[in-house]
Amino acid sequence: MNKGLKVLLLIVLIFAPILFYKILNQGQGRHVSVLSFRDKEDFTDKPDIALIFDDFGESLSDLKEVYSLGIPLTVSVIPNLKFSKNIAHIASRCNFSVLIHLPLEPKDENYEKRMRFISAKLGKHEIKSLLRDYLNSIRIAIGVNNHMGSEATENLELMRIILEEVKKRNLIFIDSRTSVDSVAYEEAGRQGLICGYNEGFLDYSDDIIKIEERMEELIKTAQELGKIIVIAHPKKTTIDFLKNKLPIIREKVDFITIKEYFGL
Repeated sequence: MNKGLKVLLLIVLIFAPILFYKILNQGQGRHVSVLSFRDKEDFTDKPDIALIFDDFGESLSDLKEVYSLGIPLTVSVIPNLKFSKNIAHIASRCNFSVLIHLPLEPKDENYEKRMRFISAKLGKHEIKSLLRDYLNSIRIAIGVNNHMGSEATENLELMRIILEEVKKRNLIFIDSRTSVDSVAYEEAGRQGLICGYNEGFLDYSDDIIKIEERMEELIKTAQELGKIIVIAHPKKTTIDFLKNKLPIIREKVDFITIKEYFGL
């Protein structure tokens, strides 16, 4: 083999992998990171909303609908339901943040009797046993927020027990604020957890007009505070509203995950 041919072959060997990589990724651009954490150049001076969708675990189609919104968000999964683990793992692969939607006792004792709520009526050993079962069920989660809990989150001693265990596992805690008298967020702060609280439920009503009004209120709050946490549910009215209004909403705020909210 003459010297010129050797040089040509060497050039081909050097540049072929680069050319192959470019061809492979041609047209993909940044689509692969639509739901990823934002790059530095993507940051704007708009306020941030960390949107949490609650009550996952029984329907994979709910996750599909939420994914179709095409925004960074957080999924909170009720433990030990039919698809809880599947949804948690799929959501994580979609670059969503994943929380455990921890069942805590509501004031309405007739609500969801099929579910075991963590309650002050249980003994301390039983509370810890049930809590560990729930926390162990979704190990991929980065944190916890309460499912129901209007009764439990008002009980300081019960919340101390719960939050001590949450802290041991280095999990984030979000107070869903299902009670105006909740002590959960304040206690989490005292214990040194990374914590936050729900600024408001987007879909406290199924009325589209009321959802739109609430969205405007939450946007104003986000503009005042810089960033807030908001909770919604994967209901048809909520999804339809967001699909229709997201282009307008995103002119005013950026959506982020809970992981991004805390800069983790």
